[in-house]
Amino acid sequence: MTRRRELRILPDPPCFADPNRWAAGGDDPELKALCRNCPRRWLCAKEAVETPGAQGMWSGIHIPKVGRGRAFALRQLRSLAAHGGYVIRDSA
Repeated sequence: MTRRRELRILPDPPCFADPNRWAAGGDDPELKALCRNCPRRWLCAKEAVETPGAQGMWSGIHIPKVGRGRAFALRQLRSLAAHGGYVIRDSA
């Protein structure tokens, strides 16, 4: 008997429905919780690191516009992406 693989279709993440909320999200605990439960979390971390000028809430981590907090957030996101199995391109 052949075992049939079932494809699981994931719903769109909440940030797709209201991206402005995430862009301006600040350090909102509700957004962090939604991000941390999202099936795209690892891919989102990769995209954040590779997107020039990324800011706002990505993968449950707030990326400030400038400063030391920004560098720290991007290091966290790089680590999350690597944990999820994604390779981050080095920036030129």
